[in-house]
Amino acid sequence: MSGTSWTYALVTPDALVTQALSRLLHAFRPAGLDPVAAELIRLDAETMVRLYDESARGRPITLPPHRAFQLWYALGPACLTILRHDGADACAAMGLLKGATDPASARPGSIRHTGENILMNLVHCPDDEPSALAELHQLVGPRHAEALRRQAARPDDRVRLLTAGTVEASAPLFGGPLALSLPSAVNRLRLRVVQRLAITGIAVPGLLPLLEKARLALLEERDELTGIETSPARTAAARARDGRTRALLREATRVARSPAMEDAVTRLSDVLMGSSERWATLLEAIRAAEVYLSDMESAVLEQSHYV
Repeated sequence: MSGTSWTYALVTPDALVTQALSRLLHAFRPAGLDPVAAELIRLDAETMVRLYDESARGRPITLPPHRAFQLWYALGPACLTILRHDGADACAAMGLLKGATDPASARPGSIRHTGENILMNLVHCPDDEPSALAELHQLVGPRHAEALRRQAARPDDRVRLLTAGTVEASAPLFGGPLALSLPSAVNRLRLRVVQRLAITGIAVPGLLPLLEKARLALLEERDELTGIETSPARTAAARARDGRTRALLREATRVARSPAMEDAVTRLSDVLMGSSERWATLLEAIRAAEVYLSDMESAVLEQSHYV
């Protein structure tokens, strides 16, 4: 589109762990960067080292040891956010917002000014649009990268709401009363299913209205769970809601023609409803659906098998 450009921001695991995600998402719009899609993804050290090497483009660069990358990316998910800019250079606008690589040198008010060090500096972004697309191909694969690029070119307010508008609610918890709650973990994973389907299935007739209904049901459940003090009461409340939520999500996965997603949705309900013998196949189904699962959430799902 004339007069517009796009980029992406990779909000890195340290930002999720330190609860900086909300602050960063709210920093984009004042800088003229509109989040049109977002989702949680798992990073791996090999991909990111290759990405940083290639982004140097012949400039001398000294990266930290490989082990440092492994430690960093094991902390949690990253939030991949697609940004649209009403101007010629979204990448330059994002570069100005993020600040210098070393937090000690980053200007006050920039994102990286509050980072920990040159590695845990809260966000990565590309230098230009060709680099943005090439890096997305490495991060999420060619097919998914193209779906994200199309969303940047032709944003849909429904996808924006289903993804960027829901990503905070879907983020894994690292503490607090719901961090080890099975119903809460299932709720967050279902929200990630909604995000994934919204991005990959935007062109599928009838899909987005189903996902909007599922999102609303899940956020209502989330609000109810947050107000309940005891684990048995939370489980009872989530089970009472499961029939409608499961029906909406299963219909959405069938409309999207995604057997992997349907399998994950079915097995999430099974575990929530007490069919704990299926926890191992649930983990396999979540991975097959390419939905992010934290180590803590994996442990919560597994422990339901033993207690």
